[in-house]
Amino acid sequence: MTQTTTPRILIVEDEEASQELLVSYFESENYTVFKASDAEEAEQILERQSVDLILLDITLPGKDGLTLTREIRSRSSVGIILVTQKCDDIDHIVGLELGADDYITKPYDPRELFARAKNLLDRMN
Repeated sequence: MTQTTTPRILIVEDEEASQELLVSYFESENYTVFKASDAEEAEQILERQSVDLILLDITLPGKDGLTLTREIRSRSSVGIILVTQKCDDIDHIVGLELGADDYITKPYDPRELFARAKNLLDRMN
């Protein structure tokens, strides 16, 4: 991503209200947003689209977000922020060990999540 390119973000969240909140917030900040409700849908999007950042819930139906993080990281250096209700230190540590760049627990302030996303994208550039 260059400074003149619109950031492209994939939001993987199975709770519709949370997903729509994130989608509307990032779209209002001029991000191009893709959304998925599970790992399979996320993988299909990643096969077709190039993204700069993934916001990924850990507790997804089917394949969980930690497994998806490991799989994505094995083939890509895309930014990954885990967004989850799980606040257990073990999940936090495992997520980071599997390659996530950041971890934020619900409930969160959308402005904080946006700041973390923006900072990560700036560092990646």
